[in-house]
Amino acid sequence: MKKSPYFSELIRSYIDEVDDLMTDSAGKPVLQQRLNEKRCAIDAILPMIEFSTEMVAVVFYDAFGFRSPEIMHGVVQSEPDDADFPAWDDLKNELTVAAWAEPLIESSLKVRGGDAFLVTTAALEYLRTRNGFDASRAEQLAGEEPDGEGEGDDYDVDDLSEAGADWLVEQGFETLER
Repeated sequence: MKKSPYFSELIRSYIDEVDDLMTDSAGKPVLQQRLNEKRCAIDAILPMIEFSTEMVAVVFYDAFGFRSPEIMHGVVQSEPDDADFPAWDDLKNELTVAAWAEPLIESSLKVRGGDAFLVTTAALEYLRTRNGFDASRAEQLAGEEPDGEGEGDDYDVDDLSEAGADWLVEQGFETLER
């Protein structure tokens, strides 16, 4: 699916943020717990929408259903400063919204930039859910080659993992069994 440069970059950060929330340092699943913590702190984290949209947008993980793929395609091909970027009031009629997300939407609309933030968040969720992408495929979302050999990738992920594990052991941490 064709995406604007804005969404091509932002979706990768968004998927990375979701991935970071998935497990704790011991590898145990904690996504829902972490999402609930962020949702409870919505008023405190909303100022971050200006510089780290993806870190706040995750509070709406699984909040939206999409009635019109055509409209969402148009959204992800535009950017917030474009004249064709829809207002939240126009887009919300094309979505289903989980009841738990309604208070989060109300809080978001009270801050400067909240309208565009909600449209952006709906688009990020659309990209995440409609394309079946998960964190392991973030490079594809960003438009890079599926094998991860995009520009500047001159390292091996396994080597980085091993080097990171070695460094942690040097710092006095125990090795994790995989």
